[in-house]
Amino acid sequence: HVAIVTDSTAYLPARTMERHGITAVPLTVVLGDRALEEGTEISTRSLAQALQKRRPVTTSRPSPELFAETYRRVAESGATGIVSLHLSAELSGTYDAAVLAAREAPVPVRVVDTGMIAMALGFCALAAAETTESGGTVDEAVTAAEKRAAGTSAYFYVDTLDYLRRGGR
Repeated sequence: HVAIVTDSTAYLPARTMERHGITAVPLTVVLGDRALEEGTEISTRSLAQALQKRRPVTTSRPSPELFAETYRRVAESGATGIVSLHLSAELSGTYDAAVLAAREAPVPVRVVDTGMIAMALGFCALAAAETTESGGTVDEAVTAAEKRAAGTSAYFYVDTLDYLRRGGR
């Protein structure tokens, strides 16, 4: 089967990921002097509260080693190919880390820069998962994700640029 991997910025609910067999690699949130995995060790709500309290917060991409470990684990579970969909390379080094890890993966991995973030990325992952659930190939899943990205516009509004600046953006 073809497995779908994304990153924690897709913000897909755990039940949805379980239902569609999607694996999310967490980005790292550095809160003060503590490095925490987004989505498992720190929630979106806790992160927002830390920002409101003006605590020092930055983010960091997952390491290539974490992607390599994820690709190995997914392959060991029976995947014969992996589609790895990630947030825009213009916003993060996550895509680059995934590309580095894909070179050493035990099965073929197609890494895709969706150009998206947040639920727009989640929709791309869901499109790819739905394609593989109906027997689609790696190429067909990539095409479905790219088509969803091309047909999606993502907008976000911030009250202040301060949070983006403090997050390294």
